[in-house]
Amino acid sequence: GSGRSEDLFFAWRFKPTVPGYSQLGNTCGMNADLVALPPLNLWRKTRNSLGLGWAFARVPLWLAIPRRATLARVVEQRFFKRLLRSLGIKVRLSGDAVREPGTLFVVNHVSWADIPVLASVLDAAFVAKAEAGNWPLIGALMRRYGVVLVDRNSKGTSALQVDAITCRLLAGQSVIIFPEGTTSLGEEILPFRTSLLQSAWSAQQVQPVVLRYLDGSGAALSPTRQRAVAWIDDDTLAEGVARVAREPVMAALDFLEPVDPQCLTSRKQLAEHLHGLMSVAYAAMPSRSR
Repeated sequence: GSGRSEDLFFAWRFKPTVPGYSQLGNTCGMNADLVALPPLNLWRKTRNSLGLGWAFARVPLWLAIPRRATLARVVEQRFFKRLLRSLGIKVRLSGDAVREPGTLFVVNHVSWADIPVLASVLDAAFVAKAEAGNWPLIGALMRRYGVVLVDRNSKGTSALQVDAITCRLLAGQSVIIFPEGTTSLGEEILPFRTSLLQSAWSAQQVQPVVLRYLDGSGAALSPTRQRAVAWIDDDTLAEGVARVAREPVMAALDFLEPVDPQCLTSRKQLAEHLHGLMSVAYAAMPSRSR
Protein backbone atom coordinates (compact mmCIF):
# COMPACT_ATOMS: atom_id res chain seq x y z
CA GLY A 1 0.00 0.00 0.00
CA SER A 2 0.94 3.67 0.00
CA GLY A 3 -0.10 6.94 1.57
CA ARG A 4 -1.81 6.75 4.93
CA SER A 5 -1.94 2.95 4.89
CA GLU A 6 1.85 2.88 5.37
CA ASP A 7 1.48 4.82 8.60
CA LEU A 8 -0.64 2.12 10.22
CA PHE A 9 0.55 -0.98 12.04
CA PHE A 10 -2.48 -2.80 10.67
CA ALA A 11 -5.92 -1.87 9.33
CA TRP A 12 -9.23 -3.59 8.83
CA ARG A 13 -10.90 -3.56 5.46
CA PHE A 14 -14.40 -4.68 4.62
CA LYS A 15 -15.67 -6.29 1.43
CA PRO A 16 -14.92 -6.24 -1.42
CA THR A 17 -11.82 -8.31 -0.67
CA VAL A 18 -8.41 -7.27 -1.95
CA PRO A 19 -6.46 -9.93 -3.89
CA GLY A 20 -3.35 -11.08 -2.07
CA TYR A 21 -4.60 -10.17 1.42
CA SER A 22 -5.53 -12.91 3.88
CA GLN A 23 -9.25 -13.09 4.66
CA LEU A 24 -10.04 -13.27 8.37
CA GLY A 25 -13.59 -14.48 8.12
CA ASN A 26 -16.77 -13.04 9.53
CA THR A 27 -16.55 -10.53 12.38
CA CYS A 28 -19.87 -9.24 13.78
CA GLY A 29 -21.54 -10.46 10.65
CA MET A 30 -19.17 -8.65 8.29
CA ASN A 31 -16.32 -10.11 6.26
CA ALA A 32 -13.00 -8.41 6.91
CA ASP A 33 -9.47 -8.59 5.59
CA LEU A 34 -6.21 -7.77 7.32
CA VAL A 35 -4.18 -5.30 5.30
CA ALA A 36 -0.53 -6.41 4.95
CA LEU A 37 1.99 -4.78 7.28
CA PRO A 38 3.78 -1.82 5.67
CA PRO A 39 7.55 -1.84 5.10
CA LEU A 40 8.05 0.40 8.12
CA ASN A 41 5.83 -0.87 10.93
CA LEU A 42 4.73 0.88 14.07
CA TRP A 43 7.43 -0.73 16.20
CA ARG A 44 10.21 0.39 13.90
CA LYS A 45 8.81 3.92 13.76
CA THR A 46 8.52 4.06 17.53
CA ARG A 47 12.06 2.75 17.98
CA ASN A 48 13.43 5.22 15.45
CA SER A 49 11.64 8.14 17.09
CA LEU A 50 12.87 7.23 20.56
CA GLY A 51 16.41 6.73 19.27
CA LEU A 52 16.42 10.08 17.47
CA GLY A 53 15.07 11.77 20.58
CA TRP A 54 17.81 10.21 22.69
CA ALA A 55 20.47 11.24 20.16
CA PHE A 56 19.34 14.87 20.01
CA ALA A 57 19.01 15.00 23.79
CA ARG A 58 22.83 14.99 23.80
CA VAL A 59 23.03 18.16 21.69
CA PRO A 60 22.87 20.71 24.57
CA LEU A 61 25.76 18.94 26.30
CA TRP A 62 27.68 18.78 23.03
CA LEU A 63 27.24 22.52 22.42
CA ALA A 64 28.18 23.39 26.00
CA ILE A 65 31.58 21.64 25.92
CA PRO A 66 34.59 23.56 24.52
CA ARG A 67 35.16 22.34 20.95
CA ARG A 68 38.77 21.29 21.45
CA ALA A 69 38.01 19.33 24.62
CA THR A 70 38.48 15.55 24.46
CA LEU A 71 35.03 15.07 25.94
CA ALA A 72 33.50 16.99 23.04
CA ARG A 73 34.71 14.38 20.55
CA VAL A 74 33.40 11.57 22.77
CA VAL A 75 29.96 13.19 22.90
CA GLU A 76 30.02 13.84 19.13
CA GLN A 77 30.79 10.24 18.26
CA ARG A 78 28.15 8.95 20.67
CA PHE A 79 25.64 11.29 19.05
CA PHE A 80 26.37 9.98 15.57
CA LYS A 81 26.43 6.35 16.70
CA ARG A 82 23.07 6.76 18.43
CA LEU A 83 21.70 8.51 15.35
CA LEU A 84 22.81 5.65 13.10
CA ARG A 85 21.46 3.02 15.48
CA SER A 86 18.08 4.72 15.63
CA LEU A 87 17.87 4.66 11.83
CA GLY A 88 18.87 1.00 11.57
CA ILE A 89 22.32 1.69 10.09
CA LYS A 90 25.10 -0.63 11.23
CA VAL A 91 28.73 0.25 10.46
CA ARG A 92 31.21 -2.49 9.51
CA LEU A 93 34.91 -1.67 9.37
CA SER A 94 37.74 -3.37 7.51
CA GLY A 95 41.33 -2.25 7.24
CA ASP A 96 43.04 0.20 9.58
CA ALA A 97 42.10 3.86 9.69
CA VAL A 98 45.05 6.25 9.91
CA ARG A 99 44.95 8.06 13.25
CA GLU A 100 47.72 10.56 12.53
CA PRO A 101 46.51 14.19 12.75
CA GLY A 102 46.52 16.02 9.43
CA THR A 103 45.38 13.02 7.38
CA LEU A 104 43.37 13.53 4.19
CA PHE A 105 40.68 10.85 3.78
CA VAL A 106 39.44 10.36 0.21
CA VAL A 107 35.99 8.75 0.15
CA ASN A 108 33.35 7.91 -2.49
CA HIS A 109 29.95 9.54 -1.99
CA VAL A 110 26.58 7.75 -2.11
CA SER A 111 24.15 9.08 0.46
CA TRP A 112 23.39 11.75 3.05
CA ALA A 113 24.16 8.93 5.52
CA ASP A 114 27.85 9.03 4.52
CA ILE A 115 28.37 11.98 6.86
CA PRO A 116 27.14 10.42 10.13
CA VAL A 117 28.72 7.07 9.17
CA LEU A 118 32.17 8.63 8.75
CA ALA A 119 31.76 11.01 11.69
CA SER A 120 31.00 8.07 13.96
CA VAL A 121 34.44 6.53 13.36
CA LEU A 122 36.79 9.32 12.23
CA ASP A 123 37.97 12.48 13.94
CA ALA A 124 37.99 14.61 10.80
CA ALA A 125 36.26 17.64 9.30
CA PHE A 126 34.13 17.73 6.16
CA VAL A 127 33.76 20.28 3.38
CA ALA A 128 30.26 21.79 2.97
CA LYS A 129 28.60 24.73 1.24
CA ALA A 130 28.56 27.92 3.31
CA GLU A 131 24.75 28.29 3.34
CA ALA A 132 24.46 24.97 5.18
CA GLY A 133 25.97 26.71 8.17
CA ASN A 134 22.81 28.83 8.42
CA TRP A 135 20.40 25.88 8.56
CA PRO A 136 18.41 25.69 11.83
CA LEU A 137 20.06 23.33 14.35
CA ILE A 138 21.96 21.43 11.63
CA GLY A 139 23.98 24.55 10.86
CA ALA A 140 24.86 25.02 14.52
CA LEU A 141 25.96 21.39 14.78
CA MET A 142 28.05 21.70 11.62
CA ARG A 143 29.83 24.80 12.91
CA ARG A 144 30.32 23.13 16.27
CA TYR A 145 31.77 20.05 14.60
CA GLY A 146 34.24 22.19 12.66
CA VAL A 147 32.98 21.64 9.11
CA VAL A 148 34.91 23.54 6.44
CA LEU A 149 32.27 25.96 5.07
CA VAL A 150 32.96 27.37 1.61
CA ASP A 151 30.89 29.73 -0.56
CA ARG A 152 30.51 27.79 -3.77
CA ASN A 153 28.90 30.71 -5.61
CA SER A 154 31.93 32.97 -5.36
CA LYS A 155 34.66 33.22 -7.96
CA GLY A 156 37.65 31.00 -7.40
CA THR A 157 35.60 28.54 -5.35
CA SER A 158 37.97 25.63 -5.93
CA ALA A 159 40.96 27.66 -4.79
CA LEU A 160 39.08 28.73 -1.64
CA GLN A 161 38.22 25.13 -0.86
CA VAL A 162 41.80 23.98 -1.35
CA ASP A 163 43.09 26.82 0.83
CA ALA A 164 40.59 26.00 3.59
CA ILE A 165 41.44 22.30 3.53
CA THR A 166 45.17 22.99 3.41
CA CYS A 167 44.95 25.28 6.46
CA ARG A 168 43.17 22.57 8.43
CA LEU A 169 45.69 19.91 7.41
CA LEU A 170 48.70 22.08 8.27
CA ALA A 171 47.10 22.84 11.64
CA GLY A 172 47.00 19.12 12.36
CA GLN A 173 43.31 18.50 11.69
CA SER A 174 42.28 15.61 9.47
CA VAL A 175 39.82 16.28 6.64
CA ILE A 176 37.42 14.10 4.61
CA ILE A 177 36.79 14.93 0.95
CA PHE A 178 34.46 13.41 -1.65
CA PRO A 179 36.31 13.91 -4.94
CA GLU A 180 33.38 12.67 -7.05
CA GLY A 181 31.83 16.05 -6.23
CA THR A 182 28.33 14.58 -5.92
CA THR A 183 26.45 11.57 -4.65
CA SER A 184 25.68 8.63 -6.91
CA LEU A 185 23.40 5.61 -7.19
CA GLY A 186 26.24 3.52 -5.81
CA GLU A 187 26.66 1.17 -8.77
CA GLU A 188 30.22 2.36 -9.30
CA ILE A 189 32.60 5.11 -8.24
CA LEU A 190 32.25 8.18 -10.45
CA PRO A 191 35.29 9.88 -12.01
CA PHE A 192 37.17 12.12 -9.57
CA ARG A 193 37.42 15.87 -9.86
CA THR A 194 41.03 16.80 -9.29
CA SER A 195 40.82 20.27 -7.72
CA LEU A 196 40.49 19.30 -4.04
CA LEU A 197 43.29 16.76 -4.35
CA GLN A 198 45.78 19.63 -4.56
CA SER A 199 45.61 19.69 -0.76
CA ALA A 200 47.01 16.15 -0.62
CA TRP A 201 50.57 17.47 -0.77
CA SER A 202 49.94 19.31 2.53
CA ALA A 203 48.63 16.22 4.33
CA GLN A 204 50.62 14.02 6.67
CA GLN A 205 48.95 10.97 5.12
CA VAL A 206 46.46 10.37 2.31
CA GLN A 207 44.14 7.41 2.85
CA PRO A 208 41.52 6.17 0.36
CA VAL A 209 38.34 4.85 1.97
CA VAL A 210 35.67 2.84 0.14
CA LEU A 211 32.08 3.05 1.36
CA ARG A 212 29.34 0.69 0.19
CA TYR A 213 25.85 0.06 1.55
CA LEU A 214 24.70 -3.53 2.04
CA ASP A 215 21.66 -5.12 3.61
CA GLY A 216 21.52 -5.95 7.31
CA SER A 217 23.19 -9.34 6.77
CA GLY A 218 26.05 -7.94 4.69
CA ALA A 219 24.67 -9.05 1.31
CA ALA A 220 24.20 -6.81 -1.72
CA LEU A 221 21.19 -4.51 -1.77
CA SER A 222 18.43 -5.07 -4.27
CA PRO A 223 18.25 -2.38 -7.01
CA THR A 224 15.16 -0.92 -5.34
CA ARG A 225 16.80 -0.75 -1.93
CA GLN A 226 20.02 0.65 -3.43
CA ARG A 227 18.01 3.50 -4.94
CA ALA A 228 16.30 4.06 -1.58
CA VAL A 229 19.66 4.46 0.17
CA ALA A 230 21.18 6.71 -2.50
CA TRP A 231 20.59 10.46 -2.25
CA ILE A 232 20.41 11.75 -5.81
CA ASP A 233 18.36 13.85 -8.24
CA ASP A 234 15.81 15.99 -6.38
CA ASP A 235 15.70 13.90 -3.18
CA THR A 236 15.10 15.94 -0.04
CA LEU A 237 16.88 15.14 3.20
CA ALA A 238 13.60 14.16 4.88
CA GLU A 239 12.79 11.74 2.05
CA GLY A 240 16.26 10.24 2.17
CA VAL A 241 16.15 9.67 5.93
CA ALA A 242 12.67 8.10 5.77
CA ARG A 243 13.67 5.69 2.98
CA VAL A 244 16.84 4.51 4.68
CA ALA A 245 15.03 3.92 7.98
CA ARG A 246 12.52 1.50 6.45
CA GLU A 247 14.86 -1.49 6.61
CA PRO A 248 18.17 -2.25 8.36
CA VAL A 249 21.22 -1.39 6.28
CA MET A 250 24.95 -1.92 6.72
CA ALA A 251 27.51 0.74 5.84
CA ALA A 252 30.72 -1.12 4.97
CA LEU A 253 33.86 1.01 5.29
CA ASP A 254 37.08 -0.36 3.80
CA PHE A 255 40.20 1.59 4.78
CA LEU A 256 42.82 1.02 2.09
CA GLU A 257 46.57 1.46 2.47
CA PRO A 258 47.70 5.11 2.56
CA VAL A 259 49.02 6.63 -0.66
CA ASP A 260 52.11 8.83 -0.88
CA PRO A 261 51.33 11.75 -3.21
CA GLN A 262 55.04 12.62 -3.35
CA CYS A 263 55.44 9.61 -5.66
CA LEU A 264 53.06 11.22 -8.16
CA THR A 265 53.66 14.35 -10.18
CA SER A 266 50.18 15.85 -10.66
CA ARG A 267 46.65 16.01 -9.32
CA LYS A 268 45.48 14.09 -12.37
CA GLN A 269 47.87 11.23 -11.69
CA LEU A 270 46.86 11.14 -8.03
CA ALA A 271 43.16 11.16 -8.94
CA GLU A 272 43.59 8.32 -11.41
CA HIS A 273 45.66 6.30 -8.95
CA LEU A 274 43.20 6.73 -6.08
CA HIS A 275 40.20 6.07 -8.32
CA GLY A 276 41.77 2.86 -9.61
CA LEU A 277 42.53 1.54 -6.12
CA MET A 278 39.09 2.42 -4.81
CA SER A 279 37.22 1.05 -7.83
CA VAL A 280 38.92 -2.34 -7.47
CA ALA A 281 38.05 -2.49 -3.76
CA TYR A 282 34.49 -1.33 -4.46
CA ALA A 283 33.96 -4.02 -7.09
CA ALA A 284 35.20 -6.67 -4.66
CA MET A 285 32.36 -5.89 -2.25
CA PRO A 286 29.02 -7.72 -2.57
CA SER A 287 27.05 -6.35 -5.51
CA ARG A 288 24.28 -7.32 -7.90
CA SER A 289 24.64 -7.42 -11.65
CA ARG A 290 22.92 -4.53 -13.33
